Amino acid sequence: MKQDIDYFNGMSTEDLLNRFMQKLYSKTEFIQYNDPDDFFDPEQEYGNYITQCIAEERDFIRELIRSRSAEAGTILTEERIEEMVQQKREEINKLTGSAIEDYIKKISVTYIDPAPLCRQRFIIQRWLCSFLNILKSLYTR
Repeated sequence: MKQDIDYFNGMSTEDLLNRFMQKLYSKTEFIQYNDPDDFFDPEQEYGNYITQCIAEERDFIRELIRSRSAEAGTILTEERIEEMVQQKREEINKLTGSAIEDYIKKISVTYIDPAPLCRQRFIIQRWLCSFLNILKSLYTR
């Protein structure tokens, strides 16, 4: 294997970090449509998003390595590629510091309750809803 191959196409660790942070900050508002009786954990929602951004970054780094090694005519095993991806991710993590915690502080979660069934467009749904509400009120007293 040649040691002089730039597997990252001239992108430094700082460039990859900036790319990751740009992707991360592209979404700072999460909207949750929920039933008032449902429980919504906002940490799960933005946690999934952060995990998705990290996975996309890993895929990007993996593709950089594959394309550059193919251009150079070098064959790398999947294990070696994954080692290189992991090493680069660790370098990025060292530079990240508290950037993800800072991002989490800037997140906003908006809760929106869907239109109740009684305000639906179809008259049968409105009647059924009204009837069910009457039944509920009779049995909950």
